[in-house]
Amino acid sequence: MNEPRVMISPPQFTLWRKLAYSFGADPEIAVRNPYEKNNTTIIEVVVEDANRAPAVAGVLNDKYNFGGIQVKVKVIDPEGNRVDPPDVTQPGFSVQQMIETALFANPYFYKVIPNRTPREPDRELVAVFYPKVIQFWNDDLSDFFGYAHFVAQDVFADVMRNHYEDGTQLTFTTIAGRTFL
Repeated sequence: MNEPRVMISPPQFTLWRKLAYSFGADPEIAVRNPYEKNNTTIIEVVVEDANRAPAVAGVLNDKYNFGGIQVKVKVIDPEGNRVDPPDVTQPGFSVQQMIETALFANPYFYKVIPNRTPREPDRELVAVFYPKVIQFWNDDLSDFFGYAHFVAQDVFADVMRNHYEDGTQLTFTTIAGRTFL
């Protein structure tokens, strides 16, 4: 009798799915299948709009290390050219505007607001997401069908930068939803 094999998705594939089901939900962004190059997994994020591509490159984490498994996330244009993030230390540059540009068409994103702290309010931002669940197949043994379930804000917190070179810090939250009566 054949027994079903129990397998766990490697972390680079979980990351790929998180990118595909979060940023890939944007109609102008596609996340390509990962591939291996020089012992590093590469995940390419294709941004159709050349004006938005640098913003997407600026907000995404570009390097991961999962216990020796190296992963790089590359933002590219439709022709396959690498897109570099903008220099956020330039005078007058707005990290808040960059985040809004990167996420404005994403169905999970609500808005970016300054954090309510007595410190520099423009250096602490909060990305606010709708109260939605991102679900994808991931060999999750705790789920009968193998799906993983995440609140949208948690997936975006995993794939986005939370510290920027100009000193800005980004946190993540969910907008209050309606209560069920």
